[in-house]
Amino acid sequence: MRASVATGLERLALLVACLILTWGPLAQGSTFGVWFSGLIILGSVTLALTFLAIGVRGRLTLPNPWWPLFAALFLAWVWYSALTAPDVLAGERWAGIWTAVLGVAFSLAALAGTYRRQQVVLSTLLVTGGAAVTLALLQQRGIFMPGFTYLDGVPEMILTGPYFHPSHFSGYLIMVAALCTTVLLNTRPGWHTLPVLALAAGAQYVNLFTDGSSIPAVILAAGVPLLVWLWKKAPWLGAALTAGAGAAAVWVVLTLTTPQGQQTFDAYKTRLGIDSQNLTGFLQGREDIHQFGEAMWYAAPDTGAGLGQWSTEFQNYRPLGKAGISATYVNYAHSDYLMILAELGRVGAALLTLTILVSLYRRGWTVLSLSGMAILPVYLFTGLYDSHLTAIPGTMVGAFALILGSRPVVLATRESVHQTTSHDQSSLPAVDIKM
Repeated sequence: MRASVATGLERLALLVACLILTWGPLAQGSTFGVWFSGLIILGSVTLALTFLAIGVRGRLTLPNPWWPLFAALFLAWVWYSALTAPDVLAGERWAGIWTAVLGVAFSLAALAGTYRRQQVVLSTLLVTGGAAVTLALLQQRGIFMPGFTYLDGVPEMILTGPYFHPSHFSGYLIMVAALCTTVLLNTRPGWHTLPVLALAAGAQYVNLFTDGSSIPAVILAAGVPLLVWLWKKAPWLGAALTAGAGAAAVWVVLTLTTPQGQQTFDAYKTRLGIDSQNLTGFLQGREDIHQFGEAMWYAAPDTGAGLGQWSTEFQNYRPLGKAGISATYVNYAHSDYLMILAELGRVGAALLTLTILVSLYRRGWTVLSLSGMAILPVYLFTGLYDSHLTAIPGTMVGAFALILGSRPVVLATRESVHQTTSHDQSSLPAVDIKM
């Protein structure tokens, strides 16, 4: 009886977790209003159900118990920062987002250990990605979602999908692109192959109409899973190609810092769907924005200005007599690194870094874990100039679920076989993984 109740609670927790993975991006990226609050509420419910299920079963199996420990320390720092910040309400709201994001990741790590449960999570992510791409295609044809808020002038020019801003949408497509390639590389051809191929192509197509800074990153995200796949098949070859890719990336970045490299990029940028600005203007704009984050961090290097305080505190560091971006309202740091440092200081940055690094231990070779490893370097790169993992909740919840929440499939015991066959049969189709 107790095992049946625990299994029911586990299934309910996973159901709500999957609902969050859908809610996050499709609810306008959960960036404001009821969408923002909804993610907090659903995340809190998921975490509560997970703890309740663990308590009823009386057992918690985690292949890697260390990252939840560092995540708990990070959340403790987050809540301390929020409760001692000048604007406590704003701090509490963002503390709720971080609790929901890391709570969902923990729930998946704790409960999604069987093959069938992982297929439900994988199917949820793919179907959600398909819905987001579909909304963008409808938008391209002049059909807009009722009740959504669109940026002034954007619907007539560039695609935002379910998000409020096109750059936020392209940041989410990084995960969709990587997930599709990972599925295609690590599953046997079957009925799912053509739909996933269509989603991969659709993600790249709508990406080219976002006119966002992450367009190249979405294209890159479609190729990175190949390196991860090679690490699984032939580690020596994966290591060699990764080193080569890293050297090439450094060369590209250094080249783009030169006038000649910037001119070359500007000559070809329209082929990538980037029309609104040239590279020189983009770099100057980011430099103007980043000075706010740098100044906030320098003012409180260890603790930061406080969680959720960017919107009010950055204006204290506006340079006098400055025009352009420096004279406008900037809603976040446009750098994951500066966003964390500005609001949570070195302590918060160190704890989050340790959480991510330790999560790479004992991940296994499932599609979910391989996808997490594929998106991590891409988001670390985009973190130099955007804040997909620290300011856009709808992207944060899915990305951290893959980066932190992935785990190996549990080897079946007599008890787990009975529970799986009795309780975990899903009407959603399973993807046959080649292990």
